This record gives sequence, structure tokens and C-alpha cells, in this order.
Amino acid sequence: MDVDARWRSVIAERAGGAVFDAPGGGYAFSNVLAEERELSKANRPGDPGSALLTLSIADPIWKMRPEAMDAARRYYDNSPDATRYTDNAGVREGAGFQDTHEAIAAYLNKRRPDSPVQLNADWVQYSPGSIKRCLAEYLPSVLFDENSTLIFPVPGYPVIKSALNKRGADAIDAPMTYEDGKWRLNTQMYLPTGRKLFMYVNIPHTPTGTGYTADDWARLLEWADENDALLIVDEAYIDIAYKPDIASVLTVPGWERRCVVLQSVSKAWNATGLRFGWIAAHPTFIKAVRKATDVKDSGMFGPSIAAGLECLSRPDWADETRGAYAELHERLYEALVGAGFKSAMPDAGLCQFTPGPTAANGRQFESAIDCVQWFRQELRISLMHYTVDERIWLRWAATIRPLPECGLPTEASVVEEAARRLRTVEFAFEA
Repeated sequence: MDVDARWRSVIAERAGGAVFDAPGGGYAFSNVLAEERELSKANRPGDPGSALLTLSIADPIWKMRPEAMDAARRYYDNSPDATRYTDNAGVREGAGFQDTHEAIAAYLNKRRPDSPVQLNADWVQYSPGSIKRCLAEYLPSVLFDENSTLIFPVPGYPVIKSALNKRGADAIDAPMTYEDGKWRLNTQMYLPTGRKLFMYVNIPHTPTGTGYTADDWARLLEWADENDALLIVDEAYIDIAYKPDIASVLTVPGWERRCVVLQSVSKAWNATGLRFGWIAAHPTFIKAVRKATDVKDSGMFGPSIAAGLECLSRPDWADETRGAYAELHERLYEALVGAGFKSAMPDAGLCQFTPGPTAANGRQFESAIDCVQWFRQELRISLMHYTVDERIWLRWAATIRPLPECGLPTEASVVEEAARRLRTVEFAFEA
């Protein structure tokens, strides 16, 4: 047996077994970025038509405010523990900084003054890997076993249901319903009996942009009570909500009975690379998750925590980010509608989600992958694809990178160029 075959023979089935690296299994973000880097080599200086327009990965391209970096340096300069392990405690009070968990609780109480629960440090735990680490490591290790069933809305963000992460739990895909331009979680599916039930709820939802009102949350909590289910609520986009009635579940009475809530500074504060997030839940659960974080991680770099806490002290920065994205969404919406796409302004988040075309200039698309490959190769517009009920859907990210070297110096000029290209194509859509 050669070396390659030997290694493949021992690869865990959770990674896909002997064919874990076979092509054609869809696009991971890293694969899309690698393809974009290769296609960008054809960009020509001063030629807007040659530019690869990347509307695929919803990763903010704006920078975190420099004042947050100043706070990191201030902590580094003033704390004798600046480069030591922070473990699951984070930054402790001193050197001009508040205790990490007291600061998170204070932020949540101020940001959500109508919350039925007054939070303190016992109700929160910071996460050194933001929300993704929580979904991949901390929560599955505390919650899941072979007697667990995870209900996963489709389309969705599949980190927690990956075979690498779910710790032996069964996963049930629950296709969301789409009516009158609105996506809704499916709570009518068959549920197994005699098992621990969990539902992953990334609301505000990616990729669809759907948000929930307080009444929507109340109905979902009622369903959770009736079925003895726990909700893993991913609120990555709650601070980028464009409609005033979009609510955090933390504002709804009874959330603490059924919810583990995940939030972060990644999106609204343009700090994805900082990887600073937190969990809000009943203190009993927080005690358990602290044991998990203690054996899985030695904590986050102290100055990075200080930068995250500085962001939380300035919610107005998030409000400015939300306003800027609202303007970009308006431009993108007009461009898509003008080219025949059935788009809608999202309730929240960084993307617009549209039905994909079945054909372009008479060329039929065989699959969603075929469709996005055509967009990348022929229109030089990079998007993310989804398949829902055997139909093609496209995600258009408003995290738009200007390309001044190609004559596209602003986000608006990139949207205008995308609109120009789209209008040159005769698209066909399902009725």
C-alpha cells in the first residue's frame, strides 16, 4: 500500500473517508477565494470591463475602527498579563479595563434595554473563536451525543451539522418555506421521539436575509416548549437589521428556558478577523460551557479581547456600519431588479438572495454550480450558489470591494459595472 492509500485508509469518515478531497462536492469558502484569486489575475489596469467583481463571500472589507486597535495597544502597554493565557476568563478588571464578562453583560443590557432578563457576568461567556468556534466545538461538546437530533434549516450555515462537529448526533434537514418574498423556519416536520431535540436557528438568517419580530420569536419559543427542544440561536447579523421591528430573541420573555444565543463583533464592527464573540444563556449552561472552553482552549490574545471590548463600548460604530450597508443594498437591489432578477431588500445582514436563472443567452444551466461558474467565467461576477427544492438560488453579497486599479474606485462604481454586465444578458427564469 503506497503512502497516499495508507493515509486515506485511516481518514475518519467524518472527513469524508477515502474520497474526502474529491472534486464536485460544492464550494467551500476557501475554494471560492482560491478561484477568485486565480481569475483576478486577468484584471487589466484601467479596464472596468476586465475586473472580477466579487459579490460572493459576505466578509466585510471595511476595516475595524482604529480606536479599537488603540485599545489593544493600550492593554498591551499597561497590563503585566498582556501576553499571558487569558483562559476562559478573558481580560480581568484592571489596567483601565473592565472584566470581560461584566463588559459583555453591560453591553447587552444597554443594547437591549427591553430584555426581560437583567444579565450579569454569570449569563455570558466570551468565545476566542467567535461564533464559528462555538458551533464547531463548544456547543456540540456540551450538548450533543448519539441520542441527540439536530434540526437544521435549509438553506443555512452548515458548520454545526458537519460530520466533523456534530458528535454523533443525527441531523434532520428542514427546508425553509418561501412565501410572498419571505423565508420561514419549518416547524411542521416529523420529529423523532425519545431523543434530545435541538434546532439551529441563524436568525437574522443567512443567506436569505430574513429577520424575526418579537411575535415570530414567541411562536418559535412556544414550539420549542411543546416539543421540549433547545434553540441554538446564531445572531451574527442582529446589529445589521434594517427594519425596526426585527428583534433579538434576548428581548422575548422566556428565551432563557430554551435558548443558547451567539453574537459577535465580526459583522457590524467590521472585525471578522478579530474572532471575538460570546454566548448568552442561563447561568447553569454557562458553567458547563466554561468547562468546555477550559479544556479546549487557553483563551484569546488579551489585546484582541481589549479591542473587542472597545467595540462593544461604541455601539454607534455598528449603527454607522448598518447605515452604510443599507445604502449599498439599495444600489444592489436596483441593479438586480433592473436586470430581471426577483430580489428583495433583506430584513438584516449582508446579502440578497435571488432565484437563479435557468439559462443565459440560450445556454441552459444544468446545476447551481454550473450557473455560478458561468457567472464567474463569462460575466466575471463571482457569487455563491444554493440549491433549494431543486431550484437554483444565488447569494449576492453587499461586501463590495472597489477596484481602483481597474477604474472602479468606489462600491457604487462596482455595482454600476455589475448592472451594466447583467443588462447585456438575456436571462431565463422559472415561472
